[in-house]
Amino acid sequence: MTGTDGELSALQDLLSQSQSALQAPENVAYLTQLSSLPLSDLLATPAALTTQSHTITSSLTALTHTSYPTFLSLHKSSTALHDSLSSLDSSLNTLLDTALPALDDAARVFREKSGPSVIEERQKTRVVLEQQDKLRDLLDIPILIDTCVRNGLYSEALTLAAHATNVLVALCTLHSKEEEYMSSSLQLTRSLQGEMASSLHSMQLLLLNTLFESSKKLPALWKAVQFLRRMQAMSEDELALTFASARIECLRNRENQLDRQADDVSRFLKRYIDAWREGAYDIITQYTTIFLERSHAGGPLASTSAAQPNPVIKQTLLPTLLSLLLPPLRTHLGRAYPHLAPLSTQLAYCSSAMARVGMDFRALLSRLITQAVVDGFTRDLRMGPDREWNVTLSKYASSKNKSAAPSTWLVSAVQPLPSLSTLVAQSSAPAHVPPELLTSFPPLAISLNAYLRALNKLRLLAPFDAVNGVISALESSLSKTGQELFTYAMECGASDKELDILRAVGAAYARVMVPFLRRAVVEGVFGVPNTSQADGDKMIHTMSGSREDNALEIVLQKWENWLGDGT
Repeated sequence: MTGTDGELSALQDLLSQSQSALQAPENVAYLTQLSSLPLSDLLATPAALTTQSHTITSSLTALTHTSYPTFLSLHKSSTALHDSLSSLDSSLNTLLDTALPALDDAARVFREKSGPSVIEERQKTRVVLEQQDKLRDLLDIPILIDTCVRNGLYSEALTLAAHATNVLVALCTLHSKEEEYMSSSLQLTRSLQGEMASSLHSMQLLLLNTLFESSKKLPALWKAVQFLRRMQAMSEDELALTFASARIECLRNRENQLDRQADDVSRFLKRYIDAWREGAYDIITQYTTIFLERSHAGGPLASTSAAQPNPVIKQTLLPTLLSLLLPPLRTHLGRAYPHLAPLSTQLAYCSSAMARVGMDFRALLSRLITQAVVDGFTRDLRMGPDREWNVTLSKYASSKNKSAAPSTWLVSAVQPLPSLSTLVAQSSAPAHVPPELLTSFPPLAISLNAYLRALNKLRLLAPFDAVNGVISALESSLSKTGQELFTYAMECGASDKELDILRAVGAAYARVMVPFLRRAVVEGVFGVPNTSQADGDKMIHTMSGSREDNALEIVLQKWENWLGDGT
């Protein structure tokens, strides 16, 4: 019992010295197990524990002898770990005391210096991300506008441009309150507006080029002008002036394509007049429809701009168109004298058609046609009677050679010489029937036939305004013929018989041929009735001038004086 009590006291002392050990879960479980064991087991426990202790001690001793290198290495590692932990502790103390405050100061300085720019870039990036869809649409719009312009979709191009402008204005308004965004927004706006302006400028050039195409008619021109109005690239006056200039240039190019050097002048004039009539009529009707009548058309743009172009443009348009027609007519109309009748009919139709659109120029045509008739008739006289008479005189009455006797060429050998009393004009005879007395004088008959051929051409187109010019040309030709014949009579130096022939020829010229041709012009060509020879002479004198200034009257007076002296 004494031994048992000693062991118990020793156990109690052990347990009292290690209160913390008793609180360990495994010790509590062991003590609980001990309290549940029977006495025999409890008595055998010390011996079992002693045996286990000796066993463990033997095992540890054996382990120490067999694994001492491991223990040495473990000791060395433990020492190194202790040193490392000490170094780590000093390093951490240094970091906490020195490095971290310095890092905090450096971070604060960095934030103060670069923080605003980083924040600004971040805010810009955020704005870009928020407006990404709108920006993508805006960046695609210039390409879409250019594609629409290239494919002729002008309405869609203008719609896209208007949409882009509205979006850009909205973006600028959104960011105008934040000054830091203004620079980038304005830069983007300027870039997009520049690209759109380039595409719209190309569109404007294409639309203006449409106005210069001769093949374009009113619908295409109307659309082009409407698009130009929507673009507001120019004022209404500038647009109207551009349209008129473009269409006039088209008409001028079309007329320049005609062969002005063609031999057939009448065919050239016919084609030229037709081209001018069609072009001028189209220009006036197109200008009136597009610029003057658009307020009555009821279109979508009719109410947006009621301003009409300056009336001066319409007033100057008509003279400009006439300047394309009248100069070629003045130049070529006289050369087309044999075909003046159909050309005058064509010009009358042209002037009537243009009068329906407010362009009546018939008064100007009358002067041109009259002058062309006079010039053509004068040229016929020069190329016909005058040339034949010059050929005859050069053959028989040349100044270089001795002149032939009057009986050899002035009178007919098969007909008797008429007396002077019979050589008078018959006022009762028809104006278109030549006197038979002149058949006794072949040179005069040949000359009369040449005059009648010229008068027959004149009858195809004989405007009454040309009567003065025609009579003047006829009298000029007759005066030249009479003067040359009178000079031959004065210089011939013939015998009395030859002088009688010269007097008969002079009387036939002065009293028969000249009055007949005058009547042929006044009555036969222009249809002015004369009741008597005196009335006819009075009308001739009124149209051709006074007797003192008229060369033919002077020549006739010379012949009458010479004939009177001879009788």
